Amino acid sequence: MPDRQKMLNRSIPGRTGAEMSGSRKEVLSNALKAEAGDTSADLKTLFTDDVVGWSPYATVSGLAALADLSALREQAFSNVVITFRGLDEVGNKAFAEWLVEADHTGPLVLGEDSVLEATGRRVVLPGVTVADFRDGKIRSYRTYFDDLSLIEQIAGA
Repeated sequence: MPDRQKMLNRSIPGRTGAEMSGSRKEVLSNALKAEAGDTSADLKTLFTDDVVGWSPYATVSGLAALADLSALREQAFSNVVITFRGLDEVGNKAFAEWLVEADHTGPLVLGEDSVLEATGRRVVLPGVTVADFRDGKIRSYRTYFDDLSLIEQIAGA
């Protein structure tokens, strides 16, 4: 099992887990950077304890489940670079269009019976994340990307 406590206890120097982050755009940007492997991010300052999330290959319910998912992603990919193509907020929502580039250097768990073993291939994945906020933190999010494209890049198709 991934080191959940390590993921939950990642901290930003000078900040405590009880502090709120800045604008919704800043919170979403920092959350996506954390998902891309930024170990200086503290998930407790970015997400509510009862966060729920969805993407084409994972759903999460609760901060602990999100930390587990983040740890699995960190095992699967290295040399991760995230570039923002757009970042905006409207009302209680923030939106990000992004491009992630990473090396597939560890097992990628797609489900209980489905794992893509490390290939070393570089993958490029564009996507969009929409986040809903409560008290300055992400309460729920939806991430959209072409999961078939990701699998084809990993498999070398």
